[in-house]
Amino acid sequence: MEFPTADDVPFPYESPYGVQRDLMSAILGALRLIRANDSDEQTLHHDLRSVPPAGGVVPDGYEYRAPIIMVESPTGTGKSLSLACASMAWLKHYESRDLDQMIRPTNSSEDQQAGVAAMASANAVSPTASQVDIPSKPKTYDWIEAWHPPEDSPPPDNPRDSEDAHRSNTFISKTENARSFAMENRNALHDELGKIRSRLDRLLNIASAAASSEIEGNNASATERTIRGNLVRSGVASVLAKEKKSNRNVARARKNSSSRKRAKCTSPEDDFLLDAYHSDKEVRGDNCSDDSDDEEDAVKLKDLSRSDVKNKKSVQPAHLSAKAMMEGSNLDGSGYPRDPESNTRRSWGGNGTTDRTSVGDVTPGSGVRKVIYAARTHSQNSQFIGELKRTHWGKDVKVVALGSRSLLCNNEAVLYSSRTNKKSSRRTESEITEMCLDMQKSKTGSGKRTSDGKAKGKNTSSKCPHLTSSESISTLALHSLARPTDIEDMASLGKASNCCSYYASREALAAAEVVVVPYNTLLSPQARESVGLSIKGALIVVDEAHNTPETLRALSSCSLSLAVLKAALDQLLAYNKKYSGRLAGRNVFYLGQIRRILTTMIRFLKRRPKSRDGVEPQRKQMLDAVDLIFKLKLDNINLFSILRYLEKSRLSQKLLGFMNFQTSREEVVSDKNSKDQKLSKHVSSMSFVETFLDRLTGTSREGKVIAEWPDEEDSCSSTASFRFVQISSASQLDNIAKEAHAIVLAGGTLRPFSHVAAELFAKDAEVMVAASKAEAELSDTYDHATNGPPSSVQVTPSLTTFTCGHVIPPSNVLTSCLSIGPSSRKLDFRHATRSTTEMIDELGFSILSLCDAVPNGFVVFLPSYRYESQVFQRWRSTGMLQQIGKKKCIHREPKNSREVDDLLCRYSAKASATKEGALLFSVMGGKMSEGINFADHLCRCVLVAGLPFPDITDPILKEKMSSLDKEKRDAGMGITGQEYYQNLCMRTVNQSVGRAIRHAKDYAAIVLCDFRYASDRRIWRGLPQWLRKGSGAPSQAECAFASVHKSIETFFAGR
Repeated sequence: MEFPTADDVPFPYESPYGVQRDLMSAILGALRLIRANDSDEQTLHHDLRSVPPAGGVVPDGYEYRAPIIMVESPTGTGKSLSLACASMAWLKHYESRDLDQMIRPTNSSEDQQAGVAAMASANAVSPTASQVDIPSKPKTYDWIEAWHPPEDSPPPDNPRDSEDAHRSNTFISKTENARSFAMENRNALHDELGKIRSRLDRLLNIASAAASSEIEGNNASATERTIRGNLVRSGVASVLAKEKKSNRNVARARKNSSSRKRAKCTSPEDDFLLDAYHSDKEVRGDNCSDDSDDEEDAVKLKDLSRSDVKNKKSVQPAHLSAKAMMEGSNLDGSGYPRDPESNTRRSWGGNGTTDRTSVGDVTPGSGVRKVIYAARTHSQNSQFIGELKRTHWGKDVKVVALGSRSLLCNNEAVLYSSRTNKKSSRRTESEITEMCLDMQKSKTGSGKRTSDGKAKGKNTSSKCPHLTSSESISTLALHSLARPTDIEDMASLGKASNCCSYYASREALAAAEVVVVPYNTLLSPQARESVGLSIKGALIVVDEAHNTPETLRALSSCSLSLAVLKAALDQLLAYNKKYSGRLAGRNVFYLGQIRRILTTMIRFLKRRPKSRDGVEPQRKQMLDAVDLIFKLKLDNINLFSILRYLEKSRLSQKLLGFMNFQTSREEVVSDKNSKDQKLSKHVSSMSFVETFLDRLTGTSREGKVIAEWPDEEDSCSSTASFRFVQISSASQLDNIAKEAHAIVLAGGTLRPFSHVAAELFAKDAEVMVAASKAEAELSDTYDHATNGPPSSVQVTPSLTTFTCGHVIPPSNVLTSCLSIGPSSRKLDFRHATRSTTEMIDELGFSILSLCDAVPNGFVVFLPSYRYESQVFQRWRSTGMLQQIGKKKCIHREPKNSREVDDLLCRYSAKASATKEGALLFSVMGGKMSEGINFADHLCRCVLVAGLPFPDITDPILKEKMSSLDKEKRDAGMGITGQEYYQNLCMRTVNQSVGRAIRHAKDYAAIVLCDFRYASDRRIWRGLPQWLRKGSGAPSQAECAFASVHKSIETFFAGR
């Protein structure tokens, strides 16, 4: 099957923008370079840069690394739709390839020829590409493939050879059966979803006919959401009726067997006893004890696979449950030869699954191959799903959107502390999570529901009524896959069916072809593991990727308070007291070392720094991890051994279960997990200690430790703590690059590419060199072109870069630098002068005068929330705010993110209603500077006041800049700390500016209010090429207020 090109991709519109076609060509061309060989009936990906040198010698450290694709496309150029189309084209190609492998074995010679042809065709990635650099690779000699036995050689008579042949035939037979097994289960899911879609389409047609006209726009979405809610409600009601009927028999069976089970059970406290831990050199597997269950299953699998060679009857029942249809091991074939229903009762993510056969080389039990899309905000994720619906595959693609409990929970008793005042009583995410877990563990409350699924009974608050039926959750998950479902759709379906949308979205994960997640879920290995998301063989798409380095640093940073340390020590002492006589020697040794670590840390934090000679003591100390270890006198303890013990013994989980069990029995145990310390009883305190110790094993370049002590007056409300701050995120993406098929980093402000590479891939020399070369080429040619190519692409085996201009004609955007205000005062918004009354007043007069020239919506971005408060306070006292309010209705960005939607509705109504419009004050880098669509009348002018440089005195920022300078000196490539500092500022500016232009026919004026935009060449070059239009900075006369005001009036006069 031919690999798709941009011309092959079905586009939802008659003709895409040129830059959209180029973007799809760049992505598909880069993906075409990834060769795939089929060996042992599994797809094994090989990066071109990982091919061993001539002679077939595999170098040390040989491993696959996903190629990187960096894509910069300005906001409003249709980037999301292009990403959706290219990703779906790749997915459908590989799905067809996987299915083709199920039908017939792949011919290796054909694959080899296809790989060569793919490399040849990659020279034309984009018809508008300015340069394509594909280095030639020497042909690798493989002596295994080249060797042939002599013609006169006798047949093997060695019994071992016959045994090897038998094993090979058995493996091939098992693989073929596993693929057939996967095909049957995928067909069952496809048929069931087809039935749901047919009913949905039929009801939509009836609704449309009843309305006497075709339903359009928001009404169509609301109608479809209502009908889908009715269908899932009906499905859940049917499932509940069947469960009610079968529960009687189950109850009788449990009653008859309960006495026998009680006789066999040991004490519940034995569940928390640590298994015997072997020495570090006698590692016996992933756990301390043998996994007898996996060994037993392995024996059964071998026996059953041999028997199935003779008898290839289908093991699939007549009708599968919803849970079995979405079971990952059924969909990828790794569950063969077990019964599909029994696979739903088995965990496939642990030890013993690596040798199982899976279709498409995905992780066994993870289901079908996937495209995983991640963005920073919930609105960006919903926008991508909306674009997916527009594609050729929009009606049938299976999409799952993962979100937090606060977005998906339908239980108002959990969401709100008061049902009468919901607006001000909504609980935080941590409070909702805590209450949800409490209700799941609660054994009180009937949990019964009426025939329509609603809770009944008085004591329903102790047990969640939305989680009483596992099959109803699976039914909701199945219905969510019938159409692309975003967070709002999922929450609506859950509310209609009275089922938990949060757990239903995870139930549907294995069957989903496209998974839409927030940054934290994708970038954190622990978060991926907790939700069951596997990235092996997946295409990873990270949108607005300029946020990725900061997100990675935040995820890798952690804190360890004195309260948590005390709680962990008390739990450990109580546990040791209970089981000391039953613990093995190695367990006693390691528990003693952990207790020493906890005691030492507590003693260190309790020693509050004292003032000397009248000088105030330092409340913060920044240390290297090694320095802290020596200060604590823990240098003779091997932290790596401690971490290995904590992982394999699962001490954190044992302690948590033990303490909760003791608390439930109301025993007197010194447990510090009290509410006043705000420690969750569902998370072990020892897990925080384990995370912190793991950070201490990193290098000094990766992060620093900050020891903090509260002031005397704050000692009651806060506590001393250690805080690990991640400085470098260069190795944080390695865990994704080693498993994913490819990584696409997209955004509207991704350049300079060398800066992104320095922050994320500083340890990958090939990516660094390719990024620097691509950026140098762009700076020399593309950035200076006034009427140059609309896009530029550079391709290497390790990195592909793509950038393009805007889709709007140059006449639709006006870029003005405002250096001199109406009172002929220089507009200087540097930190030292911007807070003066003269500068604030000059800004007010500028905005007041521009309100007369700008129609409809006018958005002003200020450098910080603190400065915004200063501005409004000054304007209220002088009456300036009242004067501006007479010309345009004033709106301010809310501090609470929950109020953003309400503000946007009010602002949109005012801005679009009349030509006078409305004025919105926002903050650069705030809630409304990214992911918000101010199209058409919502924003005819953006004014950016000042430059949002970070606080240069921040010790963490200074450490980061110093680290980049050192890496630049040592490696000879990368970026300096000063370049990093300036790029942080300009990315924020460019994100704010990008709120205005949203499509090809849109138009807006951009006013850059600060003298530095025109006078500092580095700042002017930091603006996007489509704003600068390839020209130099404007002259001083062009930056005067009178000239800017006149040009804006002229710009809007003919529109």
